[in-house]
Amino acid sequence: MYKFAFTYLVKQDRRTWEDWSISFKLLHKNILRKLNCSYKILIFCEGEPNKKIKSIINYFTKKLKVEIILQKISLKSYVKRKNSDQYIKNFPHAADCRLNTSLGYRDMCKFFSLDVFNDINLNQTEYFIRLDTDSYFLSTSNYFIQNLQNFSLDYGFISNSIQDEDKAVSLGFGKCLYNYCKRNHENSLINKNYMNLCQEATLRPKIFYTNFEIVKLSWARSTNHQRLLKHIINAKGIYNFRWGDALIRYYSINLLGASKKALKGCLYKHSGIYDSRNIFTRFMTKLYSLLRGKLYENNYERKLSILDKLILGLLNN
Repeated sequence: MYKFAFTYLVKQDRRTWEDWSISFKLLHKNILRKLNCSYKILIFCEGEPNKKIKSIINYFTKKLKVEIILQKISLKSYVKRKNSDQYIKNFPHAADCRLNTSLGYRDMCKFFSLDVFNDINLNQTEYFIRLDTDSYFLSTSNYFIQNLQNFSLDYGFISNSIQDEDKAVSLGFGKCLYNYCKRNHENSLINKNYMNLCQEATLRPKIFYTNFEIVKLSWARSTNHQRLLKHIINAKGIYNFRWGDALIRYYSINLLGASKKALKGCLYKHSGIYDSRNIFTRFMTKLYSLLRGKLYENNYERKLSILDKLILGLLNN
């Protein structure tokens, strides 16, 4: 029985595989080698990694004895999207209408919303841990590692990562939830405050943003969760309105009353910096990052100077 399956979905291009290699090396340095429990790495990919990436995988599997499973899939087939399904091919991006979220992106949202939890590679595993190829753990404290290793709740996320979602990509979501709750509110597992949650999902929707999460597989595979998610998927809002997996996860966790915990004690980057360490270190990290430029423009995952390490508190990491 594995405690964790750290899971990636890798788009088949050189840049994404390079991002994965950085993410995975930092994951190993700051989390995996510190764990005292069983785990495996599960990589869903749509093609073979290049020679450079294969050599990295071989090093970690043969030299460091890390179990890495490459699961080749066609994402479109995996999520069962049919050619006959009629959706807007390029849905406008929430933040910039000149950009778009492709059908492939929406396949990814469906994949992480439900499909991945039923994969046979996750059998005999207690927890699914999701990571993006641009998820970077720059530092973790002993406190973070201990809390991760001893995790026993249904859901875990990084502290201070709950954000507002753009209403442009949540159209109709609150009503979808309300329709489900109205028919099932007598179920003792539905949150008694479901009306407030449905209104929030309509007026000011929220998400767990960081693209890192810990999900107990017995909860994810439970009848109540599967039933709710199938209702959401059948509403076709993922493809018609670009409902994201983070939005879906936030409200499925809260509507079904899953036990959850915010993890503190790490410096993590996904688009922006998420620092859940002590107050002084957080202040210095934020100030230094602001002085260097916008947080998301700092490439701390790629190269750290001595000054970077000193100010960010990473010299002893």
